[in-house]
Amino acid sequence: MITTNSRTDVLLIYPYFHREPGWRRLWLFPPLGLGYLAGVLRKNGMEVRILDGTFMQPEELIKKAEMFSPGIVGIYCMVTMKDNALRIAKALKSLPDKPYLVAGGPFPTSEPKLFLDDFDAVVLGEGEQTMLELVMKHFAGGDISGIKGVALKGESWEITSARREYIKDIDSIPHPARDFFENRKYMKYWEKKFGYSCAPVITTRGCPYDCDYCARPVFGNRYRERGFQDVVNEIEEVLALGYTRIWFSDDVFTLNKKRIMGLCDEIKKRGLVFKWDCLCRVDNVNHELFQAMHEAGCARVFFGIESGDNGILRTMKKSFTVGQAEAAVRMAKEAGIEVGTFFIVGYPGETGETILKTLRFSSRLPADYLSYTLPYPLPGTGLYNRLADRLTKDEWKIAGHNLLMFKSDFSQMKLRFAIYKGMIEHRLRKYGIPGLASVFEGVTDSIFRIMR
Repeated sequence: MITTNSRTDVLLIYPYFHREPGWRRLWLFPPLGLGYLAGVLRKNGMEVRILDGTFMQPEELIKKAEMFSPGIVGIYCMVTMKDNALRIAKALKSLPDKPYLVAGGPFPTSEPKLFLDDFDAVVLGEGEQTMLELVMKHFAGGDISGIKGVALKGESWEITSARREYIKDIDSIPHPARDFFENRKYMKYWEKKFGYSCAPVITTRGCPYDCDYCARPVFGNRYRERGFQDVVNEIEEVLALGYTRIWFSDDVFTLNKKRIMGLCDEIKKRGLVFKWDCLCRVDNVNHELFQAMHEAGCARVFFGIESGDNGILRTMKKSFTVGQAEAAVRMAKEAGIEVGTFFIVGYPGETGETILKTLRFSSRLPADYLSYTLPYPLPGTGLYNRLADRLTKDEWKIAGHNLLMFKSDFSQMKLRFAIYKGMIEHRLRKYGIPGLASVFEGVTDSIFRIMR
């Protein structure tokens, strides 16, 4: 154990602060990635803590971080967390006994130079092996610059080491250290908002598809699977903590249908009774799979369909058709599973008529949950590269608020009108008022067409 009586070796920080209005029912989850890091570091003799800002004020988190006197602080960061991450780093950097500051996660991996003024290092991509090596060498006084997967700032510019290879055997990674999570607070939040408590479990890493808008800076496109027996072992651990539902946070949960059938059989074999949700693609599911999933407790599946126009789907590189999307939704419903659908409105290359096609298609699907968002150009994506010269000045400050981040062919008002239009049409049809839905659709189509 590399520690003193009063000093924490490694403090891992999740810089999200939940301040949404009370009427918004957000799905809040513990920071699974930090849980994996903590599990690996603890297994190798480190004294580790996780500070999750979700249920704190920023000042409270900074004060607690200072009290732990950490030797190393690792701060996770997504695009929407950038300002919080930098604020915390600046505060800790000013301490008399300054910790060694490390940034990691999707955004630092994509844009390391944005962090190297305030952090000592950036961990790129999958962090378990890289962070462990960095921590061990730092405490031993070794040279960190040669570690694969670490970006450092030199005298004149950024020094980026070679990228570390992806972990092939992800069953070898210890389960997330869930005892460091604010489990009681998350359960209380979920029970109040939804009537049940839900925790994330990931069973694969990476996604082999190449959707135009999707960034995969951490796990990449190298698809890797955990054995389903080990997954069910982890599910039992989560249920023992008191959670009643599981969110499988894989990018494409159903990619290997045979494996998911095995997972469902194992859940039933062990007599586990719980509900679970997952994200699927419309082109790798079938009736038999949905039936097995339903019997094993699957309550809801989500499909990222994104458009109701085949031409726009090709632009997005979705590799499936509108017909396949509709068939998949109906198959899931026939198996007794609820369906959630996601669509993007105003994608570059769209016309007013393709947007209306998406609204007509999405509002008529028998989905239980429907969500529309605006295009979200993340660093490292084809969408971002095409829009690089059209991004607004403060794009990261508005990220996550469903506001336009680039100069679009459509106004913010027109796209938001389209979103509300689609939601209302869907609700009218969902609750059995098709005649009113048709009248509403006709009137609002005309309004949409004349809007700028």
